[in-house]
Amino acid sequence: MNEQRKKAPPSIDEVYKLARDNNRMLHAMRRSALIGGIVKFVFWIALFFVLPYVIFVIYLQPYLTNIQSAYSDFNNTVDTVGQTADDLKNVRDNIPNFGDFFGRFGGEN
Repeated sequence: MNEQRKKAPPSIDEVYKLARDNNRMLHAMRRSALIGGIVKFVFWIALFFVLPYVIFVIYLQPYLTNIQSAYSDFNNTVDTVGQTADDLKNVRDNIPNFGDFFGRFGGEN
């Protein structure tokens, strides 16, 4: 059993080969870690910035455009009703005894 434990020390060439192999593996691990970090960074940028923009453009923008158009049409209608009310007030003020006309039919002045 003592013979198995007692091995000859490795030669300089063996140590050199092991060191080169170890160095090659460490460089490969470092390169893989760098590439993995870059891939993770790109993934998170895409997840937080590109994906929400794509979702907005594809799914939400048509609905928001329709809502904005409906709101604009509603505002135009309200403005038209307001102008019509102003026009009726001007007609009432310009025609004498116009208020009496509505009073005959049960309306107010």
